[in-house]
Amino acid sequence: MLTLAQTLPLQPKTAVQSGSGFTAIQPGSYFVEFHSEPAGPSCDREHVAFIKQANAAGIAMNTRNSFKRLFNGVSIDLPNTQSLEQVASLPVVKRTWPMQMRSRSVAIPSSNVAPNLMFAHQHTGVEKAHTELGLDGTGIKVGVIDTGVDYMHKDLGGCWKTPGCPFQYGSDFVGNSYDSASTPNPRPGPDPRDTCDGHGTHVTGIIAAHGTKVRGVAPGVTLGAYRIFGCPGNGTGQAADDVILKAMEAAHADGMDVINMSFGGGSGWSEDPLAVAASRLVRDGIVMVASTGNAGANGLYTSGSPGLGVGVINVASFENWMITSLSIDVVGTKNNMSIVHSSPGNNKFRFVFESPTEVVAPADELGAIDGCAPYAEHHTGKILLVKRGNCTFIDKAAYAQMAGAVGVMVYNFESELMSPTSAGPNVTIPLVVIKSDDAQAILSELNYGQVTISATNRTISTSNPAGGQISHFSSWGPDPELYLSPAVGAPGGNIFSTFPLALGGYTSLSGTSMASPYVAGMAALILQARSKKIGVDEVRRLILESARPVIDANSTALLSPLRQGSGLANIWDSIAALATIDPPQLSLNYTDSRAQDRSEANFVASAGLDEGEQPMAARLGASAFDKPLSQGPNEETRVLTLYNRSPSNYLTCTMTNLAASSVSSYMANGSFTAVPRTWPEGNGTAAAPHDTQPQAFIDSPSLPIRVAPGGSQRIQVRIIAPSGLSLSDKWLYSGYLRFNLLWDDQVGTAQSLHVPYMGYLGDYTKLDVLSSPSEGLPFISIKGSADALADGSHVAIDGAHRLSVHYRLEHPTRVLKMQLVDEANATLGYLPYGYIEYLGRNYQSSSARYSNSTINGTLYHDTDLTKPFATAPGTYRVRIDALRPLRSPSDPDGFQTWVSPKFILDTVSLTKNSTADKLEVNDSVNYGEV
Repeated sequence: MLTLAQTLPLQPKTAVQSGSGFTAIQPGSYFVEFHSEPAGPSCDREHVAFIKQANAAGIAMNTRNSFKRLFNGVSIDLPNTQSLEQVASLPVVKRTWPMQMRSRSVAIPSSNVAPNLMFAHQHTGVEKAHTELGLDGTGIKVGVIDTGVDYMHKDLGGCWKTPGCPFQYGSDFVGNSYDSASTPNPRPGPDPRDTCDGHGTHVTGIIAAHGTKVRGVAPGVTLGAYRIFGCPGNGTGQAADDVILKAMEAAHADGMDVINMSFGGGSGWSEDPLAVAASRLVRDGIVMVASTGNAGANGLYTSGSPGLGVGVINVASFENWMITSLSIDVVGTKNNMSIVHSSPGNNKFRFVFESPTEVVAPADELGAIDGCAPYAEHHTGKILLVKRGNCTFIDKAAYAQMAGAVGVMVYNFESELMSPTSAGPNVTIPLVVIKSDDAQAILSELNYGQVTISATNRTISTSNPAGGQISHFSSWGPDPELYLSPAVGAPGGNIFSTFPLALGGYTSLSGTSMASPYVAGMAALILQARSKKIGVDEVRRLILESARPVIDANSTALLSPLRQGSGLANIWDSIAALATIDPPQLSLNYTDSRAQDRSEANFVASAGLDEGEQPMAARLGASAFDKPLSQGPNEETRVLTLYNRSPSNYLTCTMTNLAASSVSSYMANGSFTAVPRTWPEGNGTAAAPHDTQPQAFIDSPSLPIRVAPGGSQRIQVRIIAPSGLSLSDKWLYSGYLRFNLLWDDQVGTAQSLHVPYMGYLGDYTKLDVLSSPSEGLPFISIKGSADALADGSHVAIDGAHRLSVHYRLEHPTRVLKMQLVDEANATLGYLPYGYIEYLGRNYQSSSARYSNSTINGTLYHDTDLTKPFATAPGTYRVRIDALRPLRSPSDPDGFQTWVSPKFILDTVSLTKNSTADKLEVNDSVNYGEV
């Protein structure tokens, strides 16, 4: 996860921002996209023309990779980043993109050993599909783009590309030492064996393990392993987009039927280059499955790419029904107990104490019990019990180690196990997480006297109170263009699977990284069951529509599809389905019909944008939105097509509307909230007023609907948005259309399918992007100070003095502009990092998160930020323009604007490094680490 500050190169027309700040960019590296579509007749000519034109222009560059299958262009390194403008101006070049760096969707260690993947199989129909239908994925090729795989693991075959071996495809694209930030030049090994990380081995086991301890969802598939990440400890653990794209093209060339990508990040937009490539794989008939992300604690708009690509199945995580773990035996003065614990935060240092070891719960030198400061006393040879929060696990372990401790137990806020990494360069003691109620029992025993623990290899299992519920870490939708995300959910919390032999062979991990391969395995079973005589769209419909939505634990309604998608996937129902519905999800836009003509879906045609500027759906030939047939002030009508797959029996259809929670990122007083507000609120039994929940019905005079064998029928559905909720609260309302299906065969076969819907209550195109000034942002300060600059302040710019511009994005924006203006409000130029496209919102909490840019005396004439010039002394203001949702960048009224108080630059003295300031993201709490 990105933390604190990231440095960007000089920006091209597209830059990106992740929720916790600007996505990491590989400095000086870019994608260069050519005009024609990939895999077309002009590709080769354009690649040749690019080299000729670049040489003729005298551009010094290094070509890293060439792409023709999923992306028509090249990746390059520019020693002089100011040459980017020359590259962008070449006739063959359509667009340039910065080279993003991705992290795999960080797996959260949770338990240690025991086959608790099987508990998940019992609840998703997988076990029944194995035993009653004999399905195992035989004949289906599944590609895993990840950290590689320990193919020598006996549960994965113990072989590589030998006759009869599951692994017949794949390559190492990077080597052990690779990290796109610190060691950016890949040095591929002979094969993609994973001996140092484990993420890809765990993911592959969920799909295809066939041992006595672990049995995957589709243990008979043929596998391709494509390694894109190096070993942990070599840097940030990131991979550059061109390496990932190279692996995607290789999987495409190898003819994979299904591809799993348990990683994410990027811009969180469907226009992201990897999302585009994933969409093209779907278009070419490959089932694409990706994790939606582990940023659920940060609220709405946290789904990442490439999962947002058109047709990609991006997967949310549900909790497993059992927790199985190595145990800790606790001996107190009055009571003894055995408790479970997470896997250690660093696999190199396991939590094993053969002899009884004393436990203490001391306060640090600040008087706190969270272990975020040094300890005044030594605790040599003891295990420290500390509370989760306020600093990273690495900090907690480091301070405990400094005090002489031999281990750390961190107790969570809730009765759940999670343990982000505690792997730091100087940390050599183990750290685990225990449940809050277990910690309270230990603290109670400490009131009576000494407490000791022993920890060996003994395992215990306990039921998971959250089993079958959405995982707390699973990311929220929608995407920035108001499309529904995630697509579906699967078990991802506390999943036991294979791990590299060098790291113990087995472990349990939690994350959407674990949920994604579960669905990839399900796709393989469907393809096998249908003898591959089925299209990728049909596979997606079967998985989504047969899923089962769950109740919202914080409401009296179903959980919003913005959190669970279509619900918890069930492969038995998917395979047994005798009908499908198109489309499988409905994105309803927003209720203010007067705003519709301002939406991006309409300005694409009117503004004359080329293909590269259009929304992703338009690029791939799909409509930008599901168009309503008719629409009142608070309602929309959609047409769905019901397909009867029974060759001999008529189908009768009725429909029930199931209201789901409405959610908002804003409290009733208008303040932003990281944890979405829900309606209906609370766990009460009183029914919510009828007009505060959406309604839906089949808009047809002839009910029930009848569909002939093998036929189809168009169904017109009218959906009425809540009228009793306040527009100022900015609600995203939602629900599920449950289609009740009955066939006229002898047994009266009955099935139900669910289609989720979602819309915005009000005018989405008027939604603010920047936080309200009443919340203290944006503001300008002297760099290093938290105090806002007063109106009319005199300042100097030199090597030791800068100004910082602080701002916060509460909604993703397609364009952010930061410019210096004079006293007449005339624009003078862009600030460093002052023109950025396709940004995600800042992740926020009560501790406030925001981004910074710097006023350092250098401005830029162009949006590519390659034409710098010096700022003269004078009186200025900063103007920030953030494009509102679905508005056209060519529409000046489409921007939300903030203008700062004036300030007076008395002197401006540039230094050599004036243009090298970092674009920072202030993030006082890193949810991936604390």
